[in-house]
Amino acid sequence: MRRIALLCVVLAMALLPVAPAAAQPGPAISPEELLDRLRAAAALAEEGVADPSPARMREVEEAMGLPTVVRVDGVDVAVPPDPIVTTLTGAQAEDFLRAADRVGALRDSLERATSAAPVDADDIEAALTEAYRGVLQVDPGLIERIRRAIGELIQGLLERLFSFQGAGTIVAWVVLVGLGIFAVWLIRRLRLVPEASTEVAGGRTDAPRVDWIARAEEAVRAGDLHLAVHAFYRGLLSALSGRGLLIDAPGLTAGECRSTVRAVRPELFDAVADATGAFEQIAYGGAAPEPDDVDTLRRAVALARSR
Repeated sequence: MRRIALLCVVLAMALLPVAPAAAQPGPAISPEELLDRLRAAAALAEEGVADPSPARMREVEEAMGLPTVVRVDGVDVAVPPDPIVTTLTGAQAEDFLRAADRVGALRDSLERATSAAPVDADDIEAALTEAYRGVLQVDPGLIERIRRAIGELIQGLLERLFSFQGAGTIVAWVVLVGLGIFAVWLIRRLRLVPEASTEVAGGRTDAPRVDWIARAEEAVRAGDLHLAVHAFYRGLLSALSGRGLLIDAPGLTAGECRSTVRAVRPELFDAVADATGAFEQIAYGGAAPEPDDVDTLRRAVALARSR
């Protein structure tokens, strides 16, 4: 890991446009020695801010000692001259500020690289095993074999459906139609789709509807804002249900109402979200109803009826 990290630092330096080297690199040095050079160069750059001059900038370059060769775990890596510091003349303090920032960044990167912990082989093996779990199985278990068999069956069925292969295609269509009939029967059996009408006591299917809006307005005139909020909320659900946007079932929550309206009528979502939010705060959060809450619900009802 130390070698990889250091190589990344060196490559990052080398990928930038490199100025022509003034001298050939000498014998290979250690990463620690290069780190000492960068620290010394950073100190000289900071001193040059107060008294800039081209000679001081050349001292910074000489302290860096580039180009050079760094030996990392037996591997020699060539480090070219720095492409930024070599272009700075040193005639103004800003040149030394840039040099200090550049050398400091290289020093920090090299310090992180040399202090990186080595990689444990067991950790690598465990990570690879976890990464490929469920992706590559040389000896799949019973569940995996069943899953693959079902997938192959479906794939073969689809191929026969859309490419005529004699009796095989006819059988595939028969199976598909049978599955569709079974799915419809199962949905009706489990009552996943509400019935169009619900019988009530006495055999009547047309129970009298409550005019929630009228009840809400009566509550407003009587000063009962709690009742008005609840009645307007029920009126909102009835209005949305009447337009086929949702099913006004007893267990319908305000969150489900918002989700449904967002999906089918997004232009109503803001008004419905504000109204259901006000209802939740009052009905479940214990907040005291205000006239503004009643107006919010009234506007939502009006929009739901008009659109």
